[in-house]
Amino acid sequence: MARRPAVNRLMERERVTLKDLAAELGLSVAAVSMALRNNRQIAAATRERVKAKAAELGYRPDPTMRALADYRTRRRAAARRWNRVALVHDWPSVEAWHGHEFYRSWQQHLQAVAAERGVEVEEHWLGAGGENARAAFRVLHNRGITGLFIAPPALTEDPAAVPIPPGRFQVVTFGPEHLYPDYHTVQFDFFESLRLAWSKLWERGHRRIGLLYEQRQGWRTGQAWRAAFHIEKLEAGWTPGEMMPLMVRGDAAETDRDAYLDWLRRDRYDAVISSVHEIEDWNRGLERAPEVAFFRVRDAGQQGVDINVEQLIRSAFEVLYLEMQQSLAGHQELPFRIHIPGRWVDSFEPAEVAG
Repeated sequence: MARRPAVNRLMERERVTLKDLAAELGLSVAAVSMALRNNRQIAAATRERVKAKAAELGYRPDPTMRALADYRTRRRAAARRWNRVALVHDWPSVEAWHGHEFYRSWQQHLQAVAAERGVEVEEHWLGAGGENARAAFRVLHNRGITGLFIAPPALTEDPAAVPIPPGRFQVVTFGPEHLYPDYHTVQFDFFESLRLAWSKLWERGHRRIGLLYEQRQGWRTGQAWRAAFHIEKLEAGWTPGEMMPLMVRGDAAETDRDAYLDWLRRDRYDAVISSVHEIEDWNRGLERAPEVAFFRVRDAGQQGVDINVEQLIRSAFEVLYLEMQQSLAGHQELPFRIHIPGRWVDSFEPAEVAG
């Protein structure tokens, strides 16, 4: 009795396996699997031969085994890619970035939180205004670093967004969110922080509460402080044109001081919400200095809204971790917008950065 061809015997089975294909083609199971996944490590001619034989025999992937293989691939890729991420910025110089007390502490927080997960954060300067961005991103891509934190922009009048190459990186920015509409952003909740400061001063009996901030801070907050202040002012019974906030330039201390004193005398404020720390010097010698609630309380004895840097950093790290996992799985999600609430403190004592 004549033997039936091997092809016919295989086609009579319920399912043709990778092992069957490998035996028919004289290849290893691994080579067949890679060819079916169109892996370029397998020659193009071999890939076509494997696909043709798979179609001839009616091969269909086992969904359970495919899911297991995908899971293992993602785990290996995550382990390989997640030991290092990059923090990039386009400040005027590296010295300008490190010389800013707040952002130096901010970066130390980020490095400490990442270290808890065994992740190293590399700092990469993109040049003043980003002129070296293309070369820097090419280096990161070639080194397999795909997770990026985009640092807050430089303290200039009108900074631009960092030009991020599309499709190559998982990205979390620290705002302003209007600069990065297509990327995840984690930033302080400026709107609710203003309302918190207002409510605390109101509880203490103040009824003429003013708002003082720098011009560049208005831009960086998306004018959220100003918007929240006007809402609280109107709810307190003031008209839209009364008790207007004072915005100073922040680069001409004497001019700013004169503007502040004129504003204070004109509207007779008994309390001021301020992000301008020079107000302490400006208030010295005044017969009736207003009570001040600061944003980003800094020195011992100051009161106001602690903008919760550590929680912001931890949240940003978790968002980047999630984005890495989603991208490894081939998913695309809409960008997150996470606003971190501030905390009221009556007397701030500076704490050392963990790590």
